[in-house]
Amino acid sequence: MLTFLRYLLQLILAPAKGWEDIEASDPDPELLTRKALYPLTGIAAATEFLALFYSRGTGLPEVLMRATALFGTYFTAVFIARLIFELYLGRLTTAAPDSRRTSTMTVCGIGLMVLVRMLENCLPWNLVLLKFLPIYVVLVLYKAIPYIGVRRDSELSFTGLAAAAIVGVPLAIYYLLYLIIQ
Repeated sequence: MLTFLRYLLQLILAPAKGWEDIEASDPDPELLTRKALYPLTGIAAATEFLALFYSRGTGLPEVLMRATALFGTYFTAVFIARLIFELYLGRLTTAAPDSRRTSTMTVCGIGLMVLVRMLENCLPWNLVLLKFLPIYVVLVLYKAIPYIGVRRDSELSFTGLAAAAIVGVPLAIYYLLYLIIQ
């Protein structure tokens, strides 16, 4: 898990160099998913319990539902993003897309989204600036173009596809579930 957190920190600080380092180390995406992303998502779900201290009138049942919704959102988002990339990424790359690299990009992108959600949960204030952090995740995904091998004329399409699959899907699922819980 520490290696995964190091990858995420590199992607946050220097996205292009981070993707180069991930390419050089070539991590196993299934191992990253099982040993790092799911535990990180569990920790993010546990940060939902901070609302008991920060928000008045928030009860344990509501926090439990929100924590379950958060974990379920990112757990499901990994599979939906992989499906979207499997269906559409081949149209945008120079050669057949490498499923290992695509899965690694998906896991790292979802991991960044989990970190954003953890940061929002840990701060007692509702800062508008935090709502814009997923845009930075889109920038990090844009820098993955050489890592994935996207054609020169398909860079914008790839960025839109990656933004929809890795950023849009989890946000849509989370806010839909959040509306149902409220």
